[in-house]
Amino acid sequence: LALSLGPRAEALGLFRGRRRALGGARAPPVDLPRPAVQWGQLQRQSAQSSDEGLLPPPPGIVTGTDSGGGDAAAKPALLKLSLSKALWAVAWPTVTIGLMRSMYDLVDAFWLGKLGLHQLEAVGAVSFGLWIIFILGELAGMGVHSLTAGAEGAGRRKDVGPLVVQGLWVGLAVALGCVAFIPATGTYFGLLGVGASSPAWAYGQSYLRWSLLGSIPLIASGVVAAGFKGIGSMRPVLGVTALCVLANAILDPIFIWGLGGVVPAMGVAGAAIATQISNWLALVLSVRAIAKQGVQLKAKVPEFVTMKNIVGIGGPMTGAGLAFTFVYMMLGRILRGLGDANLAALGLGHRVESLAFVITEGFGAAAATVVGQWLGAGNEGQARQAARRGSTLASFILAGCGVLSFLAAGPIVSLFTSDPAVWTAAVSYLRIVSFVFPAMAQEMVYEGALAGAGDTVNACYASFACNLARLPLALWLSGMYGVSGVWFAICISTVAKAFVKKKFFDWSRLPLLVKKEAAPSFATA
Repeated sequence: LALSLGPRAEALGLFRGRRRALGGARAPPVDLPRPAVQWGQLQRQSAQSSDEGLLPPPPGIVTGTDSGGGDAAAKPALLKLSLSKALWAVAWPTVTIGLMRSMYDLVDAFWLGKLGLHQLEAVGAVSFGLWIIFILGELAGMGVHSLTAGAEGAGRRKDVGPLVVQGLWVGLAVALGCVAFIPATGTYFGLLGVGASSPAWAYGQSYLRWSLLGSIPLIASGVVAAGFKGIGSMRPVLGVTALCVLANAILDPIFIWGLGGVVPAMGVAGAAIATQISNWLALVLSVRAIAKQGVQLKAKVPEFVTMKNIVGIGGPMTGAGLAFTFVYMMLGRILRGLGDANLAALGLGHRVESLAFVITEGFGAAAATVVGQWLGAGNEGQARQAARRGSTLASFILAGCGVLSFLAAGPIVSLFTSDPAVWTAAVSYLRIVSFVFPAMAQEMVYEGALAGAGDTVNACYASFACNLARLPLALWLSGMYGVSGVWFAICISTVAKAFVKKKFFDWSRLPLLVKKEAAPSFATA
């Protein structure tokens, strides 16, 4: 087939490099079987004008994609860019989205801080529960992200929609599990050491229960966003997020303080309700936006093989994330033993620190996308180089964020609390952890790279071991340095996670790497 097509073989990736071996001779044209001619024409048209990927050949036709060649026109747009540009193309919208989403918590903290210290402490305690919801949502989101990136890299965008739909089934099961936890919220606060006699207990119960009810739209919109990440198209999500953050900022004071008798004042619960309304809006708009990218979310019954693959990728990191949250719950008990204001300070510090964390999360998502697409395209070298490049870029940016956090910690914390004890502890936290911001960036990038490669088990081991080590470290160091010792324990374990995850990626066999068959030889034909 390659000999008969002559120069056109290169356009189909069938004969690359063979003309020189044969002295550049052009074979005389011959009559091809009609299916081959029709497929060749359709293939070129599809590569030039369609986002659906390449058309499958009729039986017996060997393509350049199958043989390791490939056509530049058939590559996803992201893989036509340099590694730095490709990473940045995914990272900056993801970072911006993360920064805007952090406004949910910051707006809540701003308004609830005006209600009083107990309300602010309650939301700080609930933050661990919200982490659990987000982490459980990643069970579906991370698997969808990895598999859709591989499909896009292999030129199979038509497979992205079915993968997202199966991820939604996984997400629905997780969300229903979250709703079922509502009667057990009292146990959660008991683990934190917040007793039923504490005012923070009642406020926190109300906020957490409404948040659990809203886990369905939160997790589902996250799964759809994972599909956007997989194909490397984040600008539509950027627009949806901007609209929803604006809606939350408008609804928050209305539901917290009430509106002229039309909307009753709901206090802490009102902040959670406003957020859930915004999440439903995000889900509806995201489904419409992804359809415009050529990804159709058609209703399908659960396919347990696909769902198992999704859970197999997202499950290990979800387990590590749950262990991470458990560790922080235990740290919360240690902090309360050192002073009542310290738990509120940690929650406030996390909200401020989230502005830096979302930058690392953005580059981690970019690494997962670019690594996954290059592995789908069968190029291991570019995939590994993408992870290294992402780590360098993110670490450089986070170093600047660390300087800013150290110098401006006092004025930033003053925006959210006037309580002297909370202010002192929160400023101490931000100034100490600012030194390990670059390590946090490296950790998240290599975690994303391992997720893009489908090798999340090793990332789980690293996270679990290093996070668990925080507890004995915190107990030991707090005995010498007080609450600052807890902050030191967090820093030490962060540096350890960065080092171990990098090593695991260097050693990884890259499970999602697509193995290309060797090109057929024409030398003896």
